[in-house]
Amino acid sequence: MLRRRVTATVGAAAEKGYRAVRADHVADYASRFGRVTLDLGQGPSARPTDGLLEAYRDGTATEGERRLLEVLLFQYGRYLMLSSSRENSLLPANLQGVWNNVNSPAWSSDYHLNVNLQMNYWPVYSTDLAECALPLVAYVNALRRPGRVTAEIYAGIPGGPDGENGFMAHTQNTPFGWTCPGWSFDWGWSPTAVPWILQNCWEHYEYTGDLDFMRRHVYPMLREEAVMFSGLLTADADGCYVTSPAYSPEHGPRTHGNTYEQTLVWQLLTDAMAAGRLVGEDAAVLADWQRKRDGLKGPVEIGRDGQVLEWYTETDFNRDAQGKPLGQGFGHRHLSHLLGLYPGDLITRDTPEWFEAARVSMNLRTDRSTGWGMGHRIALWARLGDGDRAHRLIGTLFAVGIYPNLWDAHPPFQIDGNFGMTAGVAEMLLQSHAGYIHLLPALPAAWAAGCVDGLVARGNFKVSAAWVGGRLQEAVLLSRKGGQAEVFCERVGRLGVRDAAGRPVPFERTSAGGIVFMTRKGERYVLTPLSEE
Repeated sequence: MLRRRVTATVGAAAEKGYRAVRADHVADYASRFGRVTLDLGQGPSARPTDGLLEAYRDGTATEGERRLLEVLLFQYGRYLMLSSSRENSLLPANLQGVWNNVNSPAWSSDYHLNVNLQMNYWPVYSTDLAECALPLVAYVNALRRPGRVTAEIYAGIPGGPDGENGFMAHTQNTPFGWTCPGWSFDWGWSPTAVPWILQNCWEHYEYTGDLDFMRRHVYPMLREEAVMFSGLLTADADGCYVTSPAYSPEHGPRTHGNTYEQTLVWQLLTDAMAAGRLVGEDAAVLADWQRKRDGLKGPVEIGRDGQVLEWYTETDFNRDAQGKPLGQGFGHRHLSHLLGLYPGDLITRDTPEWFEAARVSMNLRTDRSTGWGMGHRIALWARLGDGDRAHRLIGTLFAVGIYPNLWDAHPPFQIDGNFGMTAGVAEMLLQSHAGYIHLLPALPAAWAAGCVDGLVARGNFKVSAAWVGGRLQEAVLLSRKGGQAEVFCERVGRLGVRDAAGRPVPFERTSAGGIVFMTRKGERYVLTPLSEE
């Protein structure tokens, strides 16, 4: 079938001719890539890309050139996504996208679910490339049948390949049904990998509002996984629900529950309940999920150093009550215990104690990491509202994590760090995970003036913003679905809102200083700072 498809595609292209094929390609690509523009005051440069990168590293680049390279890498991630994952792609982007060129590639050029595949798709919705995520949803759905066999063998879940009692995949998986933990527990075991990748799938509804797509393609997976974990959870000595054995990728002890797994189960049950209410799930099922989620150990606990515990046996950072080291500590690349901060929505500004503990944890871990590790750190610092630290991480990524052609260096090359950087920059400029649109939440001093057009917030709002001297000048929301909008920006005293014709739009103020107003599908709303009274 694949050979026939390729042959037909090549034949049709040859018949059409080069000029027509190129024109069609440019029109198709430009219509998607051009949805988002970013101006950080970048200037022109006569240097080639590798020379621009070297000048950035050695400090000889002008400020305009530095901004040019930062914008270039942000948009490069969108280019890589458009080039490796489309709505009609047979598979999603793997560890090398579609750019593997050797017969024995690193990690077999497969799919890893303990951060890498998730990171590949972090920027697709916020940078308005939602259709590029459709192959991912289809791929995760294709893991269900082989994953049920793995769940039966490794977790004793009855049902076999024809049941819908739960499916399990671990760190390494392939399009050929490989869903087992692999040959080494130390990197292979990760039973909550599926709940994590389901966050990416659930985001399709959060960003687009496409209820029919969610009902047909996303909720069946969410439901099956929530049913499985509801049955897998076991009570610890305190009567709290935990996963067991739990392992925090890719270091540390095996324990009864840990923050990584408990956070992912919390998010799974939270999202499944939200989806279930929308599709009319049975009340008894929803009540079971609610009881299990509310009875979870943690998910977040705080240690004696003020840090988010990675393991519940931890007391001081990376040590247990006897002073024994629990993991690799300061230098470890994974930040699995902070998934509730990003990409999840468990830890937000609305949970200030956890929020500050996450900041402590970030300061206790190194900024210098693998390319993808720095990509995750950019997004985490953005969620913490520290734009200067996030920007510093971008500089560190350029220094040690990017090849001359701007590919991410693990090393060797794997594409996830490119996507992580793009997602992180989007988070610096716009956030919407906490139930409201947060404008310019992590704007660094280096980006004191600029404008962005086309980022997308949950609720299907397309957003543009312009700022000068670090202060918002104007933002425009295009409501692509209609409904209520809540907007917050601490870079202004108070916000007001008008419609595209300049007429005032009724709104209410929130206790946090934001505004709430109703929108109509297809209409634009202009937000500007109000003069202080």
